[in-house]
Amino acid sequence: MKLSDQILNSKAQIKNIIFDWGGVITDLNFDAGNNAFKKYGLDNFVEQYNTKFQKDFYIKLETGLISADEFRSAMRKLIPAPITDSELDDAWAALLGELPKERWDLLHEVKKYFRTYLLSNTNIIHVERYFQRLYDNYGVYGYSHLFEKTYFSFELKMRKPDIRIFEYVLKDSSLKPEETLLIDDNHENIESAGRLGIVTYHLKEPETILDIFKDG
Repeated sequence: MKLSDQILNSKAQIKNIIFDWGGVITDLNFDAGNNAFKKYGLDNFVEQYNTKFQKDFYIKLETGLISADEFRSAMRKLIPAPITDSELDDAWAALLGELPKERWDLLHEVKKYFRTYLLSNTNIIHVERYFQRLYDNYGVYGYSHLFEKTYFSFELKMRKPDIRIFEYVLKDSSLKPEETLLIDDNHENIESAGRLGIVTYHLKEPETILDIFKDG
């Protein structure tokens, strides 16, 4: 298992790979999230939640500054129809795409050749819902079997592109930036990591992680 030529041409000696989650390992489906909330009268979910301008309580949830219950209370102020905790969590998690088996298999294979990590801006509701989905589909709960360590923004109380989160990961796992590759779909995250000397790859649709690895 090797990295593709466009990464190898950087002449970096990559030993470690940090994967983003949404938009890299799994796709994001904002239309599904929008449709899920529309059933409860919230017609502009995508407008209110996107990668460039997010409601304050979305960011607070992703940085662990508010609890899941506090987030639900804030969301209910935007949602006209009655909605249970379970229904709200289902709608909130609808934007998370599936983990296709070919990507699942690839991550298992990549781990044999590189030290692999997950670094994601995410929240406790998404993690718990998605881990249950993984268990239902693959019989394994969580991501610990795919990565040496997982780093979630809500646990670290900081989020990308804050340079401190990259500094933390490098120090915590004793990684040299010049030997470490970040694969992320967000340009601001790529720029921030690059300032520390981390090798970066900006993954853009329709490309997937299947396109940047090869056998050999």
